[in-house]
Amino acid sequence: MKVAIVHYHLQPGGVTRVIENTLRSWAESGNDIDAVTLAGRPYPGSEIKRVGLVEGLDYCDTAEAIDAKVLAERLVTAAKQTLGGMPDLWHVHNHSLGKNPALTGAIACLAEEGHPILLHPHDFAEDGRPENFKSLREVYDRTYPVAPRIHYAALNKRDHTFLEKLVSGTESQVHLLANAIPENQAFQAEDTCPKGIPSDLYLYPVRAVRRKNLGEMSLLAAAYPDRHFANSLEPTNPAFRPQFERWKSFSRELQLPVTFGLGHQVDCSFHIMVAFSEAIVTTSVAEGFGLGFLEPWVFGKSLCGRNLPEITGDFTDHQIDLTNLYERLEVDLALLSQPSELRPRIASVLSKFFLDYGVEEPAGSLQIAYDSLVRNNRVDFGRLDEGLQEELILAATGSGEIRKSIRSQAKIERLDSSLIEKNAGSVCKRFSLSTYGTKLAGIYQDLLKATPGKIEFVDGANLLGEFLSPSRLNLLRTT
Repeated sequence: MKVAIVHYHLQPGGVTRVIENTLRSWAESGNDIDAVTLAGRPYPGSEIKRVGLVEGLDYCDTAEAIDAKVLAERLVTAAKQTLGGMPDLWHVHNHSLGKNPALTGAIACLAEEGHPILLHPHDFAEDGRPENFKSLREVYDRTYPVAPRIHYAALNKRDHTFLEKLVSGTESQVHLLANAIPENQAFQAEDTCPKGIPSDLYLYPVRAVRRKNLGEMSLLAAAYPDRHFANSLEPTNPAFRPQFERWKSFSRELQLPVTFGLGHQVDCSFHIMVAFSEAIVTTSVAEGFGLGFLEPWVFGKSLCGRNLPEITGDFTDHQIDLTNLYERLEVDLALLSQPSELRPRIASVLSKFFLDYGVEEPAGSLQIAYDSLVRNNRVDFGRLDEGLQEELILAATGSGEIRKSIRSQAKIERLDSSLIEKNAGSVCKRFSLSTYGTKLAGIYQDLLKATPGKIEFVDGANLLGEFLSPSRLNLLRTT
């Protein structure tokens, strides 16, 4: 079987790791698949052996995008040059993300030409990314092709449900394809702790981006002054740099036991940082697959912090115990300097959000959104913007009662080793490379066995409606 894998780039990160693990998974599961990976930038790594560079495939906006038909021709040419013939199918990552409208259009062209295609979205332009969505406006009516030989792969049950609704009544299939987690030995600490790594470290091993909700890490630091919290990496996106620096200065002013970008301040590997941590912590408010909820156990570490049930529901179905995580971290609304201003603030954000997407705001959306943030006059900290979060952190530093309430909800602690081992075993069994390779090869076979049929395009507005539900509003993702 000849497969052409397509992504905008192969820089270090989530999708690149998925592609690397995909190739490894075929070897471990004994599947003989001849693959080339097509990207718009040179690959800086070594695991992907056959890479085709395709001009016009990298990230770009609408003004810079090349003609979709030209890109489709270049993809075909590059694939044939490496594979020695036309691929049996195309495995395309994030075609609908809005990072390059030419790719979206090129996939529509390939679909219309009858190529079998597996579309594998990791993230969605419809999910809190209005600028990405705007770049798709000229091609949006051709963004989601359907046919018997056009299938979709979803990372989690939420996305699977949304995509099944999108293609309902068509002959396209949607498969649940959770990412693979390679087996790792539990990270072992060296005899001597490297200079700069704090004692009693609770590590948040993420790059600083807004949805990672770093303010909540500062709130936890205020509530647990005897521990030290740190995220690992600074932002690469310059748009988030000012807020990142603000969190650093704000936390320093309050003398909170927290470090931002620890990995840039110590001379040691990521594995060593993890090995010398007491536990792993997460405060993220939005994820695609949710790798951060699985890897800590394989590393031999506890996980504590915020749960995202719409993402982790798949994991708990497979005997991975996440009951120590919290779903909300509530603080009294009255602690805000102007609690009555929250409702109009939400109203303003909702109005702008729907306007950015070019969608009429539903009736009653303000009350739905407000009720999802505030329950019994207590607000979920992780759904507020940074300015409001700072007010609540200040309140917590001055009140032992507030800190006690946060601790009773958060339960930040190292768990018993038996639970860590149990969860690690469940992760390795359900999310192994071999399991992934076998399942993906099966999806390919299902796709190729389907009888070719008419190509149509479904209305992405149905998917947009799922993501734009007012009950999902988070001020960290919309302001």
